[in-house]
Amino acid sequence: MGRKHKEKGGEEREELSPAEFAVLKLGMTPYPWQAECLEAFGLQEDNGKPVAIVAANGSGKTANIVAPAVLWFLHRYPRGQVVITSGSFRQVEKQLFPALKAHRWQFPDWTFLQTEIKTEDNGFAVGFSTDDPGRAEGWHPKVSNEVDPVCIIVDESKTVPDGVFEAFDRCTRKFQLWVSSPGAPRGQFYEAHHSRSGGFYTRQVRSDECPHIDPDKRERDLQTYGEDHPVYRSMHLAEFTSDNDRLVIDSGRLARALEGQPEANTTGEIAAFCDFAAGRDENVLAIRRGNKAEVIHAWRETDTVQACRMFARLFDEHELRPAWIWGDADGLGTVMIDQLAELGWRINRFHGGKPSTLPDEYANLIGEVWHVGVREIERGRIHLGQLDQVTFQQISSRRSEWASNGKLRVEPKDAMSKHGLRSPDRADALLGAIACGARLSGAFTGAMKSKTESDAFQVKPITNFGAF
Repeated sequence: MGRKHKEKGGEEREELSPAEFAVLKLGMTPYPWQAECLEAFGLQEDNGKPVAIVAANGSGKTANIVAPAVLWFLHRYPRGQVVITSGSFRQVEKQLFPALKAHRWQFPDWTFLQTEIKTEDNGFAVGFSTDDPGRAEGWHPKVSNEVDPVCIIVDESKTVPDGVFEAFDRCTRKFQLWVSSPGAPRGQFYEAHHSRSGGFYTRQVRSDECPHIDPDKRERDLQTYGEDHPVYRSMHLAEFTSDNDRLVIDSGRLARALEGQPEANTTGEIAAFCDFAAGRDENVLAIRRGNKAEVIHAWRETDTVQACRMFARLFDEHELRPAWIWGDADGLGTVMIDQLAELGWRINRFHGGKPSTLPDEYANLIGEVWHVGVREIERGRIHLGQLDQVTFQQISSRRSEWASNGKLRVEPKDAMSKHGLRSPDRADALLGAIACGARLSGAFTGAMKSKTESDAFQVKPITNFGAF
């Protein structure tokens, strides 16, 4: 079953392979592809190839490949050194090390810290983020590769800078494991599956190889996006997709949707969305009436009081009711919503970072709003008229991403700014009005209610709730 390992005194004992270790020591039941990848990891002991795995979102890479590989290595080499990194410290701290600590009861002589494990023989596993790339340098066995070898683990490899991989290349490592969901077609992780694939054991894992991934969700995504859509290809087929492919909607698709948009029909429910700002960003009001959605007004104003007075005037001019209006309540929005309440407008609070109303699909509400809003546009359910150039550019410039839990989201604004994009204020407001107009049941947090609430402050259900 296992292989013979020679102890210091010369006697031999049988060692479990990584897959056997996962089953017999950790009590796991790996899928065939997981057992295959774990065995490939162990073969590096006999000069096998380093392992690079690209897998569908939510496939269980961290808990079922990385965790047993690390624990097997430290069990097999109690004086060994494991260096673990990921694209973010949150992934290291909140996902990776908790997956390791879930098995701590099997190793009573080891010390489990927040981002470190220590064996009784001074072996260790240590995690760090690529925000501190200097820690990727200088890892070498203190005695020999047979006594205290170095193991390099790179989780969510698609987000790790090439400089980190280059630093690891200068280390004297015996074991190496790279795992990730797919990203853009560039960087060291991508090349491991393409131009450098001869030097790696590579594995591409589809969602249909993971029994825990709901096949109904896979079928829904297939029907929603189509087999050739980048979201489906990345999420379920584990294919690398280009930056343009990863846009929520690119300029070509948006232009085609505008060409085929339906005639305006303003009979039906009304929803408005406010995006609040100060300084260089814009305050924006967008309104959806029936199937017609438009940016009503966008302007810059550093004085929040004056901005709120402008919003109040626009509400009056367009004969809106508080229950029909959502406002971005994150950051400055909280202050401005409170100021609007003092002016008699108690509107709904929208928190984009809160959990999605479709938790199986999206990581948060803002991700849901963008993808649902764009889907409504592409399906020909929304009349946008002639979009202004700024709004068109904003809608067609934001990327889809996948959170560490495999759920879909949109690229954060601070990340957008790093590649020269400004805050998509108009797009946020317009897509917010579209999505909230389809979900007026109050699922997006409901109305802000006073002690003497009136019917005007209630969010009432509509017939097309959940239509998409």
